[in-house]
Amino acid sequence: MGRGADRGLGVDFTFSLQKGFVDNRGETMIHEVGLRCVCNPEDLHAGQVKHGDQVLRRRTKYGCDKCGGEGYIYRKPRRIIALLTSVRLQKNQLEMGWAMPGDGIVSVKPGIELSGGDLLTFTWPEIVPDGQVIIRGAAQISDNLTRKTRLEANEDLLQYNADSSVYCEDEDNNVYNSGADFILDGSKIIKWVGSKPHQGKVYTLKYKAFLEWVVFLPPDIRRDRDRDLGQRIAARKRHVALVNKDPSGSPSSKTPFCDRLQSCA
Repeated sequence: MGRGADRGLGVDFTFSLQKGFVDNRGETMIHEVGLRCVCNPEDLHAGQVKHGDQVLRRRTKYGCDKCGGEGYIYRKPRRIIALLTSVRLQKNQLEMGWAMPGDGIVSVKPGIELSGGDLLTFTWPEIVPDGQVIIRGAAQISDNLTRKTRLEANEDLLQYNADSSVYCEDEDNNVYNSGADFILDGSKIIKWVGSKPHQGKVYTLKYKAFLEWVVFLPPDIRRDRDRDLGQRIAARKRHVALVNKDPSGSPSSKTPFCDRLQSCA
């Protein structure tokens, strides 16, 4: 049957309306191409091979200067408009796999191509669910002292670019206040400037941040009559999808969110 032949249905998609709906109702996000870091070889045979004096393994390199130990790097940032259609509150089986509580489903216009491992970042702040538990001065404790750190003695690493604080308390029930005790400057750093937990103490911080989402499954491809209808994407919060994290941070940890593609302009 030819490409232009009648396939039995008289109703066709109006692509201009579809694109207009996404443009008018969608949200601006930052898309970055995600790919394995050079410290994260996939070749199973590499576990038996030496590269110089280093045995290659199927694992990430702790403290890697390129990825910060996560095993993935993100390149070619650009702005896209996409529909955030749902955030799953229960486990669901989708065509492309399983979506867990907290996962998001994102749809993009035809012609916008994403792939597994890519990164999406919201350009508006949301509260980080459950907050984040942090060890004060983790980058300067024990074996971490032998590794290169990007943090000052009064800094700790956050999971996301922070916008504002909701609440902060340590294991001894001491409460700390943003501005007086610590500063959140839009980067992935909390900087202590006043009262603070003693080094090695554990504290918990709930804050609003620009959440990052990993495309953890290959996108669902949607086509009709040999035409692209736009991808459907399952995304998972970065700190859930990628659990390996160097407490010393990555090269981008100190970059404020507003400096990324002038996102706050």
